[in-house]
Amino acid sequence: MKEIFIDQVVSTIGKKIRTLREQQHLSLNQVAEKAGVSSTTVHKLERNEMTPTVTVLMKIADALGEKVGFFFEEEDNHFGYVQGVEYTPQKNRKKFRNTPGNTRVEYMAIRLRDAKMLSMLILLEPGTMSGVKKQSHLGEEFIYSLGGEIRYEIEGNTYLLKKGDCLHFHSHIPHRWEVTGSKGSKTLWLITPPPVGGFTELWK
Repeated sequence: MKEIFIDQVVSTIGKKIRTLREQQHLSLNQVAEKAGVSSTTVHKLERNEMTPTVTVLMKIADALGEKVGFFFEEEDNHFGYVQGVEYTPQKNRKKFRNTPGNTRVEYMAIRLRDAKMLSMLILLEPGTMSGVKKQSHLGEEFIYSLGGEIRYEIEGNTYLLKKGDCLHFHSHIPHRWEVTGSKGSKTLWLITPPPVGGFTELWK
């Protein structure tokens, strides 16, 4: 399936944020306060003047009572929620990559309504990182390495994941990651609860 550049959907994200905010009769400041971001960030997102990180998008989705999938949902509802069972053939997986091309995401489990888990296949180029500062959020993360090397820093400990290694932790513990080596990394991520409230930044 053809990959979608994140900036292809940014224009629709801004409109959806503004629509949800206005439907709920919330000001920019109120959304910003609920999401824990600046009102300038919300303003720029609504005007399509910046590309949101996944962290910011999760926080705004939570503040507006939606899952992040809402912002990527197509007009024909192909990416809409399903009831009971989510079956996605490999060729139909939704794929995204950022403009620099260092991050590719394949959503494997995201459309099940009222689900308690999110699953993604993440392909990262060498040197890609979540950021300099550690991040934290509610829930748990499980990462299974399918190839390459990715280093996690959780509190005072460092974990280097190579092919076949896995890592499971409570994500309220401050953490960050960085791809090491020269081959990039390929990992399967399971995150619970599903994307409301924010998780590790992917779009750099």
